[in-house]
Amino acid sequence: MKLAPTLAATVVLAFALTACGSKDQPSADPTPTASHNARAGSGPGPGSSSPTQSYTPSSSPKAAEVTIDPCQLVTQQEASDMAHASFGPGKEEGTKVRHTCVYGAQTPNVLMVFVLQGATTGDAQAEWNQLLAEAKSAAGQAANLVQLTPDSSIGDRAEWVELNLSQIGVSGRGLAFLQGPVGVYMIDEVRGGSAPSRDAMSTQAQTVLSRLP
Repeated sequence: MKLAPTLAATVVLAFALTACGSKDQPSADPTPTASHNARAGSGPGPGSSSPTQSYTPSSSPKAAEVTIDPCQLVTQQEASDMAHASFGPGKEEGTKVRHTCVYGAQTPNVLMVFVLQGATTGDAQAEWNQLLAEAKSAAGQAANLVQLTPDSSIGDRAEWVELNLSQIGVSGRGLAFLQGPVGVYMIDEVRGGSAPSRDAMSTQAQTVLSRLP
């Protein structure tokens, strides 16, 4: 199960953004190596930089092929309601082991939903433990820009990711959770607005959990 494009990579993104000026545009994709280029806004400003380091666990438990459509886990209407936006249809992307649904690409409000799956529940738990250790290490480097908080009320395990990027006019909130061997990560980054509330994301997470196989 490859959860590396989730919590840790979001922390890396936030840390990299500290080097950007107030006119820079943040990447809405918390995956440094993602194939797409969904951005919150029209594009990077002069002198902007993108993260190049990926916090991938040194030993990777076996992954299973993902057949779950993230755009069905969080529908267009649900994404719009949660993020207080008027999103068009989500764009599904990804590989055999990671699927992504992007809402609001190339706009100031971008919501992304990642789905990943381990071969077993044990593999998923092992990957989660490795990822959290790396994410917390990166969060320390990012000072007060990122806060990780566990939540025992969602799925088997869950972690909130709070992004404090006010210096570039961006707010962000993410929620990653495990249910058995399946990992789901929702993150919304907003320029000039507010990220979804925890209540809204928690409610959507419960809906997502009810749709998992």
